[in-house]
Amino acid sequence: MTGAEGVAADVSGRATARSAPPGRRGGDRCPGVLRLHDAEDGALARVRVPGGVLSAAQVEAVGAGAARGNGLIELTARANLQLRGLPADAGGELSELLHGAGMLPSLGHERVRNILASPLAGRHPQALADTDFVVGELDRRLCADPALGSLSGRFLFAVDDGSGVVLGQEADVALAATAQAGFVLLVAGRPLSGPAGPAAMLEAARAFLAERAAQGTSAWRVRELEGGAIPVARRLGKRLEPSATAGGPRAPRGVERPGTLAPGPLRQRDGRVAVTALAPLGRLDREAIGPLAALAREHGALRLSPWRTLSVLDVPAPRAEAVARSLEELGLATACDSGWAGLSACAGLGACANARVDVRAAAVRRAGARAPEAPAEHWSACERRCGEPASAPVTVAAAQEGLVVTSSGRAGRLVRDADEAIAALSEDSS
Repeated sequence: MTGAEGVAADVSGRATARSAPPGRRGGDRCPGVLRLHDAEDGALARVRVPGGVLSAAQVEAVGAGAARGNGLIELTARANLQLRGLPADAGGELSELLHGAGMLPSLGHERVRNILASPLAGRHPQALADTDFVVGELDRRLCADPALGSLSGRFLFAVDDGSGVVLGQEADVALAATAQAGFVLLVAGRPLSGPAGPAAMLEAARAFLAERAAQGTSAWRVRELEGGAIPVARRLGKRLEPSATAGGPRAPRGVERPGTLAPGPLRQRDGRVAVTALAPLGRLDREAIGPLAALAREHGALRLSPWRTLSVLDVPAPRAEAVARSLEELGLATACDSGWAGLSACAGLGACANARVDVRAAAVRRAGARAPEAPAEHWSACERRCGEPASAPVTVAAAQEGLVVTSSGRAGRLVRDADEAIAALSEDSS
């Protein structure tokens, strides 16, 4: 096992995130477990969690890893985990710990196992298929192919159960269950003709690598290729189907418009209940690990989502209220009208050398003022806008002169400080 390399993670602002550069400077520096990110508060490790599934033993392993640092565990927008405040040389010890829990099956693929899946895994009321087997098979095949280790740490796979919940996440290669054709393949959101499975997903990833080499670029994502999904489909001998949801995230015929997973209880297709809890600003304390591991042990696993939630599945209906209470006691939000829903912020002061403002403290104050129907909102501590979703309707970003507030389709307004930004957002929503 190699030690950690202190490298800076790639961060991209709104402008660069929406462009399609022919190449990248500095190579792919996306952090993992073996290669850590040198943050202001110590080294940061990103732990991939394919499908967002965490067993009790894996929850405990993550907690033990967090104990090597400052104890903070972050849920990411790709349903992965981050550990903060680690020693610079923690990579080797951490990799052994996670390998023992089955979270690091291949050292050569640890940063490319970016696999999103529907967090309810076929249990959603509108789901059409189970996804656990598909995710497991995809992960096994991915780790078995050395060539696919050259994918970037940003390349994203997704598997949707037909509920449409993860189809808005801009995956490079996705499978979506439909009523008409089983699973169908999407490349950069564009559906391809014919049924498909995990093997077809990896063929599409190989076609991306071949096209990237042919174009002579260092593109990380399919959208960064010249022609996007078109040359990848051509290499697969497939045709691109028209999108069914013009003007929004592309979805294959028969799949409803992509959505999100709200906090709170949701009755599953089988009558049992899935209880979802939101981690405020995406953070858990290490003290929550023991109770969370107990819940995972009792109910089989925990499920992470791109909305920084965790779900406990297959809860008997009479037990749902008690499970929700247990999660709330850990500082998590289980009410769908919580001010934390849809509110996010970058790492901020103390964690990033570029931070100008304590946006996390500001977001805490903002959570108490947000209405239940408030649109998604992101606070950034500098101009780079780390973690900001490309489609975020409300944003606050620090600049040299103050804070730039964008909301309700209005052009950015410059305000002096966080208090004025909160007041401006409150006015917009009134």
